Amino acid sequence: MKPSAIVRKTIPFMLIRLAAYVIFFIGMCIYAFIVLKILGAIEPEGFMAIILVALFGGGGWYIYRLLREYIAYMIKAAHVAVVADMAVHGGVPEDFSMYQYGVSKVKKFFVASNALFVLDRLMAGAVRQIQRAIGGIGSLLSFIPGVKGIVNILNKFVDIILNYVDECIMAYIFLHEGQNVWKSACDGVVLYVQNWKTVLKTGAKILVFLVLFYIVSFFVFNGIFLGIVAGAGAAGRIIAYILTILFITVIKWGVIDPIIMINMMCGYLKVAHGAEPSYDLYGKLEGMSKKFKEMVGKSKEIPTTGTGANPA
Repeated sequence: MKPSAIVRKTIPFMLIRLAAYVIFFIGMCIYAFIVLKILGAIEPEGFMAIILVALFGGGGWYIYRLLREYIAYMIKAAHVAVVADMAVHGGVPEDFSMYQYGVSKVKKFFVASNALFVLDRLMAGAVRQIQRAIGGIGSLLSFIPGVKGIVNILNKFVDIILNYVDECIMAYIFLHEGQNVWKSACDGVVLYVQNWKTVLKTGAKILVFLVLFYIVSFFVFNGIFLGIVAGAGAAGRIIAYILTILFITVIKWGVIDPIIMINMMCGYLKVAHGAEPSYDLYGKLEGMSKKFKEMVGKSKEIPTTGTGANPA
């Protein structure tokens, strides 16, 4: 099934993800309001003020953020399971609805999903490291006109390529039910690197799509919000700008990110599903990454899942 068809068929999942982000945003506002009320009532001073701000503003925010990311990740995992079957088999089994199938897959592969949640956090760190390295090169070449724009494009390109690795690997795991999940994860990573040309081509197309999305969305929504706050002067323009950025961000999280994910997954599965991973590349990746070496070790320690072809 083509990516565009999968996007249309899985719009309900996209709406669920969008609703989740809206709820998270409201939760964040409520949490901030409660914290401000508590601090306002206590009126702490000196060292106690620092402790309470760190406790509520730092620790509480971290717990909230981790919980938000975990819930969003589990919703995304169910979406990935459905997209994987649609991309390879043309749809989910007839006995299941999209929701039943996605949820049952996540339950069955709960350990793998959680392992990939942790892996996703590590990959986010790797993305930042690579982006910092590219940014460092850009700083050295800052005397060249236009280099800053090129570096920003490269950073965004790296972000696209690496930010959807976990979804592609999870899809590969879901499609290899019955095999050791760590072995599937290792094979999936190798095949991701092995098919780097296809991944790069897909990433380049998505980058163009993202640039157009940001440009068009900014002009459209900023125009709408400027119309709403017309007559408010400079303050109104600032408010319109902030509302535009927030609105575009929510749309990206809830709608655009799933579309990008589907396209990246379809491009990856087209070349990875049914292909044999290169064992030479296995060895090279073990030498390059301690984390990958750990994954290979786990694949040898843990027996196969023994699950059937379809979720129960």
